[in-house]
Amino acid sequence: MSSRAVRKTAGHTAQDDLAQVLQKVGINKHNNDDDDDDDSDLVITTKNDYRRNAFEMLADEDDNNNDDDQVVIDSDNQLNDEVQQQQQSTTSKSKRKRKIKKKNIQTQKTDEVDDDFLIVTNESQSEAASSSKDIVSDLLSTDNRLLNPINEMKKKFGSSIVEQIERENNPTAQAMLANMPAQRRRAYQILQQQQQRPSTRLAKQNAFIFTKVGWPNYFKFGLLMKPSSPLSETAINTGNYFQFEYDKDYQRLQIQFFDHVDQHNLQGIMDILRHHPYHIDALIHLSDVSRMQDDTPTAVDLIERALYSFQQSFHPLFSITRGECRLEYRIQENRSFFISLFKHIIYIGERGCSRTALEFCKVLLSLDPIDDPLAIVLLLDYYAIRSEEYNYLIRFYSEQNQRLKLDGLPNFIYSLSLAYFRISSFDKANETLQNALIRFPSMLKYILDKLSIRPDRTVEKCRYFSDSERYETEALKCIQQLYAVRMSNEWKEKDELDFLKDNVNHVIQIIEQNQDPRIANYTELRKTEYRKTPINVCRHIVLSESNEIRGFLTNAMQNANTFYTFDPFPPTDSIVGFQRPERPTMQVNSSYNSFGMFLRSLMPNFNLENFLVDPNAQGGAVGGGDNDVGMLQALQESIRDFIRDIGVTNIHEDQLQQPPGEDDNENNNEFD
Repeated sequence: MSSRAVRKTAGHTAQDDLAQVLQKVGINKHNNDDDDDDDSDLVITTKNDYRRNAFEMLADEDDNNNDDDQVVIDSDNQLNDEVQQQQQSTTSKSKRKRKIKKKNIQTQKTDEVDDDFLIVTNESQSEAASSSKDIVSDLLSTDNRLLNPINEMKKKFGSSIVEQIERENNPTAQAMLANMPAQRRRAYQILQQQQQRPSTRLAKQNAFIFTKVGWPNYFKFGLLMKPSSPLSETAINTGNYFQFEYDKDYQRLQIQFFDHVDQHNLQGIMDILRHHPYHIDALIHLSDVSRMQDDTPTAVDLIERALYSFQQSFHPLFSITRGECRLEYRIQENRSFFISLFKHIIYIGERGCSRTALEFCKVLLSLDPIDDPLAIVLLLDYYAIRSEEYNYLIRFYSEQNQRLKLDGLPNFIYSLSLAYFRISSFDKANETLQNALIRFPSMLKYILDKLSIRPDRTVEKCRYFSDSERYETEALKCIQQLYAVRMSNEWKEKDELDFLKDNVNHVIQIIEQNQDPRIANYTELRKTEYRKTPINVCRHIVLSESNEIRGFLTNAMQNANTFYTFDPFPPTDSIVGFQRPERPTMQVNSSYNSFGMFLRSLMPNFNLENFLVDPNAQGGAVGGGDNDVGMLQALQESIRDFIRDIGVTNIHEDQLQQPPGEDDNENNNEFD
């Protein structure tokens, strides 16, 4: 039984408990009537206000108690008062702080309202810049898994067929492995697989080129990347800017390379690659030489090796997949990366990997979406149609037309109508194609000529289509012919031809009525807006690796003699990180056959000094050109032997003596 129940059975009440407490404190309870009344009142007050201090109630009850008791009670009251005052002060301080914060917030709001009237233009520009940055980065972002053409080829043809094609396209590596002993071959293959694996998560995201069998071991030599700032501060310069740079040793090597190129000394360029197998411009130059000999596998391999060298030099904050990292084309060290990516896109497209080529077009455009120095917009619509990414093409046009003026490019207008047609949006497709035929009527002739189709009599009689080519500039003809060469096969199907024919007949009716204001407006635009071929289009044509496309280059650009194949038409305001020393001016003897001289310059034992003469000198020996074909074949064999040699000589013996153990392979499983 509890103590409380015991007290109840014994007759204890609350008054008895209170009396015991008072006796312990030292206050005697009197038994007179007045005291009983006071006690009863005391009990009532305690019931009504149980939070009051017991000593305060005792002070109200007995004001005439002894002095000692009064001192104790007063001291306790003072302590309680001080505690209450401290609590009140803390609450008042907290309230005061809240009021101050509210006042500060209100003043800040009023200040912001006042400042909005003063800096509304700056805020609107920053918001526009951030929104444009988000839009561009979203459009041009990609996944690194889509940047591997092998993945796309395996989806189309199967893994076994792709592996067989890769072995056939890399005869140098197969010949090298065939001459190796079995144990050494196994060690070399394991070493190559380990080198392919990126070491960090960021490296995995940026990895788009992997080493191949037969490649020399990579080591960094003077090529670096650092953060930078845009050269022109404008509102649309959005993104994180970077730039490549060379150290002193790489600059000296680059000057030596330029001297070899000016002297047409291919042997000197090969010597550079023999000692530095990942020199960027030497790899690009040798790739162009292999391409001219129709040795496409070697050309592709050299471009991939150049891109791998760039990939290993990326800054930790640089990413090609987010679509927000920028490079300035005006900086000479950056241009090789642009050109290598463009050539890589062309080679990937020739292998039938249109989706991978489209993703690389996004990467290349994201590096400089403002100027587009290589006119990648002339390729983006082509690969979007080939890869059946119609919705992406429509979205890109709707979001970037105002900024890039895509409605002024004939390739984009015609491709856009084809995209609408293939997603069964026929009303929009007819409207877009009719507008394209009115604005660029000569495109119809170029497409039909490429398909070997004769137009109807109604089309031949319509002078708006037949005579439109006479009033067009060379620049506009160049862009339209470029589109016809690439996209004519996309218009050769029966449904597409019927779609084109119906809209041509409808446009002829509009022209005969002669009431549409677009006819006069577009005729004037074709005369005024396309006066000169843009320099980025000229670079695009030179790098397109097609003789038919290069034929569209204007005569003025063809006669330009101040550019290299690895850097065509450099900007006039180019920024160079180093200065080349001046060389004495000499010229090649004009009496030599030009084609034979070119082939001789590609031979490994060529020495330009034997063919140079002073500009003021007269006469000279006459060079024969009877054995040009033999020299071409010898050159091709020498380049292949050279590539095989630099792939073997750069493999260290200590790396191939013993294959890695099982523990090493288990530790690297996280990268598989």
